[in-house]
Amino acid sequence: DVEIVCFEMYVPNAFSPNDDGNNDQWCVIENPMCIREAEVLVFDRWGEKVFQTNDRLVGWDGTYKGVFMNENVFIYYLHATLKNGEEVSRKGNITLIHE
Repeated sequence: DVEIVCFEMYVPNAFSPNDDGNNDQWCVIENPMCIREAEVLVFDRWGEKVFQTNDRLVGWDGTYKGVFMNENVFIYYLHATLKNGEEVSRKGNITLIHE
């Protein structure tokens, strides 16, 4: 048997979608084998939803309706159910940086 190691979910607070291969997408970092289901929502500072996914393997690329967003601070909400049945909720800020 292979033991699956689960750890505390890490939610980055910044990313730079500039196609340099580093931090080009914003996503929750956790072993996907540990999460049963998850919902992630991202809103701009005016409350408009700019990203939503239920696929724990999909990250936000910094676009909305196919257009790159300006540098700004966004709000995320995360709700996940882990394989052990534990429910986890997080909310916080994400800074989108163009470098």
